[in-house]
Amino acid sequence: MASTVIDSKVFGALFSTDEMRRVFSDLNLVQKWLDTEAALAQAQGELGVIPKTQAEDIVKYADAKALNIDEIGEFYKSSITIVPLLKAFKEILPDNAGEYVHWGATSQDIVDTGLILQEKEAYQIILRDMKLCQQHVLNFVKKYKDTIMCGRTHVIHALPITLGYKVAVWADELGRDIQRLEEIEKRVFVGQMSGAVGTLASQPEKGLETQQRMMEILGLGQPTISWHVARDSQAEFASTLALCAGTLGRIAHEILSLQRTEILELEEPFFMGKVGSSTMPHKRNPQVLENIIAVCRSVRTIAPGITEAMICENERDWGCLLTEWESIPRACELLAAALEKSKDVLENLIVYPKHME
Repeated sequence: MASTVIDSKVFGALFSTDEMRRVFSDLNLVQKWLDTEAALAQAQGELGVIPKTQAEDIVKYADAKALNIDEIGEFYKSSITIVPLLKAFKEILPDNAGEYVHWGATSQDIVDTGLILQEKEAYQIILRDMKLCQQHVLNFVKKYKDTIMCGRTHVIHALPITLGYKVAVWADELGRDIQRLEEIEKRVFVGQMSGAVGTLASQPEKGLETQQRMMEILGLGQPTISWHVARDSQAEFASTLALCAGTLGRIAHEILSLQRTEILELEEPFFMGKVGSSTMPHKRNPQVLENIIAVCRSVRTIAPGITEAMICENERDWGCLLTEWESIPRACELLAAALEKSKDVLENLIVYPKHME
């Protein structure tokens, strides 16, 4: 039963995409936790920290579909650690392998790394779609590079420009957003495995070797030191998504402004059967553009909250983490919806050159 607009069967298409919902589904969340536990066990098995046979069993049985996710959720009513997962996972493991699950780890190691794995999946979708948006804009620039229109400053007619010039500014801004996304990859997608207070004390002999091999298996960077309470990379991720949302929102707002009846130089894509108004059949409202503007505004409001969550106490503090668990997936979901709609708008934008003349 859906309880938010993101999961709603009624409103869901306005606020996310099926692809992004799968990334942040309960099934994928649990799978990412299991992937993390399996990578830890595999690394420890290879290094002789735990028995190799039991390590292989942990890897073999690390399948979220084999667990009762509803039951795990019931345990979370009285716990915010990884213990509910461990209880369910150990029940399906043979040959005493359950005794070697989570060897030397702490709950936050698994939860942080699981979230990073989800973020990395979401990031790949967002980066792909940002590049598609830029490509649609670049195609548009070439097509309309000589189409004359009025430039406006302070919303008033100024001097002539071309439509291609206006849209090239969008392409340049999208390019900077893409560059930002690519630059944060090495800083953000770093795993966590450092034990109770971050010192790897529970793995005194091969802690760093285990950590390195574990991250190689997961395709993540190895941390320089524990980041249990150093949440700057999460804040950077959320802030970069906010900048992307700022660009998409600005572009959508510019098109909306130029779709006014009195101007009508640009218009969002239209198809027969699209309903603009329930009472006024003549209207072709910019409803997709308004959708993009709204969800992008929400993405931008999430970044300050994640920055506030950087204030963590001592060596570990769950209080800052819960903000990330709720807000970062929501930012990705909302931005995915904005990108899905922006791709269509930018590829199929309607132009009225005569109105521009």
